[in-house]
Amino acid sequence: RIQILFEHSYVRVKLEIMFLYTDLDIKSYKVLLGCCLGNLASGFPINSFGTVLSYIVSYLREVEGSSIRSNGVSFVPIVCTLILSITMFTGCFLEKYIGFRRSLIGVSVVFVLALAFSAIAIKSFASIILVYCILGYCEGVLLLVFLSTAMEWFPRKKGLAAGASALGSGMSGCIFSGIQAAYINPWNHLPDSAPYPDYPNERYFSQKDLLSKVPSSFLIIGVVSAALLAIAGYLVRKPDEDEDKELAGGASSSLIPDNHVDYKPKDMVKSLLFLILFIIFGLNRTDFIFVNSLSKAFGQSFISDDHFLSTTTAISGLMNGGGRLVWGTLSDILGIQRTLMIQTCLLSVLMFTYYAVKSGGKLTFFLWTSGIIFTASAGFSLLPASSTTYFGYSSNKLKIGLLYISQGAGAVLQGLLVIGWHVFLNWSEEIYLFGACALIAFFFSLILYFVPTQSPVDLGR
Repeated sequence: RIQILFEHSYVRVKLEIMFLYTDLDIKSYKVLLGCCLGNLASGFPINSFGTVLSYIVSYLREVEGSSIRSNGVSFVPIVCTLILSITMFTGCFLEKYIGFRRSLIGVSVVFVLALAFSAIAIKSFASIILVYCILGYCEGVLLLVFLSTAMEWFPRKKGLAAGASALGSGMSGCIFSGIQAAYINPWNHLPDSAPYPDYPNERYFSQKDLLSKVPSSFLIIGVVSAALLAIAGYLVRKPDEDEDKELAGGASSSLIPDNHVDYKPKDMVKSLLFLILFIIFGLNRTDFIFVNSLSKAFGQSFISDDHFLSTTTAISGLMNGGGRLVWGTLSDILGIQRTLMIQTCLLSVLMFTYYAVKSGGKLTFFLWTSGIIFTASAGFSLLPASSTTYFGYSSNKLKIGLLYISQGAGAVLQGLLVIGWHVFLNWSEEIYLFGACALIAFFFSLILYFVPTQSPVDLGR
């Protein structure tokens, strides 16, 4: 064992390298791997929609004779996110009534069947919305199961556990988009149909060999997701009573501090602390969705290299996954409060300077886009870690699910701001508006320092 200890007035870092692992260590990392793979499989609907959007709309137009346009379906990921965040906490009730293993397997089966049904549902826009609503619900329940279970196995490294588990969800867009694009369009066809003279950049695919593969691509994704979820179902389990005691610290440390107050869910939602965290993570989600979904459109306003823009989008997907792990690990070292201050401050600076990358060219656009995605992805690991850190360990799934409603609120806010942008604003004004969201989140992270975190603060008092 090698130990390196660094102490400062505000920071205490301990690096420990162990060459011999106990049996419990191996079990913990096997569960963490299963949680990561499970989130990788279930993260497809939201994280890959931007890539499959052009294929779905082109199929509806050219094969089914629909007149739908790309901007007419851009709200689907927002609806999916909203359903995910609002219904996520129902997973704890499923576990209560049918058990952990049965709820995990049951929701996984429904998720895979919904993906397979997409091959038929793609013939109707209404059916696509219905399927994505089902997928959003299943993704929310599975995300809650995998995040909370990972933190149960790593109670002293909650940020690392949440970040490593959420890493799979962040990487799903990059991996599944690549699989689907390679299967549907191995010829690298470009959209060749421009049906609206007033919008020459709005193009769709018309190649029949390409469009014929769109329905079956969902079957391919379904098979891959089924395999990943099967592995996750085998690896993921809750710690038993003896393992729980050992994970809680044994003779070396204590999982729950003596001065810790374990909130009841009803007290949690009435606390000032919950409101502050809700606002921070909601605004963080707003900026993440904006850059993740519209960065390519912004780049197209001054960069004419589509291959470069697609490459930037793919690498941003890697930054999305890596950022979740890095920020989660950093929170274990610095604490949630300091990490949120650093993250929201950095995001504010990047957002307010994002429009200026137009004068810097391709490299500046690539660095800023990747940096914003890397920074904004912190919420995916800091949110579940914050729930457990500030509100306690009992009813953990329900508390994470309640705080996760902030993600749906952030998605709705982003949709409203984008609608306002289409009607009233230009690119610079829109980017500064989202920069203001990051700045407000930074101010609330400062306020977090002055809120007692060891006793309930009732908003009604």
